[in-house]
Amino acid sequence: MNKNTILGFLLLLLVACHPDEPKQTDKTYTYSCVIVNMGNYSESNGSIALYNAATGGVEQEVYAKANGRNLASIIESATLHNDLLLLMCNNSDKLVILNSSTMKEVCDPITTIGVPRYAVVKGDYAYVSCWNKTNKQTGEITIAQHISKINLLTKAVVGSLVTTGQPEGMVLSGNTLFVASGDGLDVYDTNTDALLKHISSQFTQAEAQQVLIDKNNQVWLSMGTYTGGNAGGFMLVDAATLQITTQLPEPQLSFDGDIALSPTKDNIYFLYADGIVSGQTAEVTTQIYAINVDSYQESSLPIISGVGFYGFSVDPSTGIFYTANVNGFITNSMTSLYNTAGTKISEFMTGVGTSRFIFK
Repeated sequence: MNKNTILGFLLLLLVACHPDEPKQTDKTYTYSCVIVNMGNYSESNGSIALYNAATGGVEQEVYAKANGRNLASIIESATLHNDLLLLMCNNSDKLVILNSSTMKEVCDPITTIGVPRYAVVKGDYAYVSCWNKTNKQTGEITIAQHISKINLLTKAVVGSLVTTGQPEGMVLSGNTLFVASGDGLDVYDTNTDALLKHISSQFTQAEAQQVLIDKNNQVWLSMGTYTGGNAGGFMLVDAATLQITTQLPEPQLSFDGDIALSPTKDNIYFLYADGIVSGQTAEVTTQIYAINVDSYQESSLPIISGVGFYGFSVDPSTGIFYTANVNGFITNSMTSLYNTAGTKISEFMTGVGTSRFIFK
């Protein structure tokens, strides 16, 4: 072997072993929870981890391992449906669809729908809430806010539903789709995709954030605000009659309106944050409270107290709380699990900006 051949071989070896390039793997994952690490917006370092409750094991960076490259985006949310995992990616403005067992992309990312936020699935179709997409140089809106309808069999965009405001979280009740939108709820009939009604809340200083349905078939809409001033709260709507049941001011609700249901759907949990969690305010006090869906009585004390929580979830089969101190989005997060009494039962490190937990 001559000198040039040896040199070429060594260069090839160095490129192949470059530490910054994720190695593609061919693996099937076993897990109970998808952990969404939002990432830092300026770094575009969102990632996915998988947690196995039976073993306590955590598999990090599964997107990069499966696809041989980093996601190069932040992740606003994720939706798990049968053999698919949908990632709503901001700042790269794309919908990424993965095989939920191998974490490999099943198609090219969908980049024509604006800024994807949240998704729900009905049958073979995903409804994806999308914010306005603007030209970064001119500020001109290039794709208007809407709900995008995706055929999950063909991976094609097949429809667009007009919204009354910037849409956020969504929930389905039979054929009715409820969307947090602007100052209230947009309600659609998914048989026709027609907008049935917009229901405005009394919280005019807040914006619609998240939506859940309790055991009484009441829709809970959380209204949060970046400006503070005790402006937020909950609007409750009867899912059958589409009439407002009540409106509950909630001065402790976080700006992003994070909420979750107990497994029996008789309690709504919400996140209180004493400020906005960021690099400058990493140690913001954060707590989780409960509201009974029958009496609307709020727990006098928090169930869980901590710092730097940017979101949380509740396992619908066990009632265990999942949340994380995101450390100001500067370093990796510390994810903590709590039992129903609010006692910490385990903790482990996850990626930058851990904020969502999606259960199988």
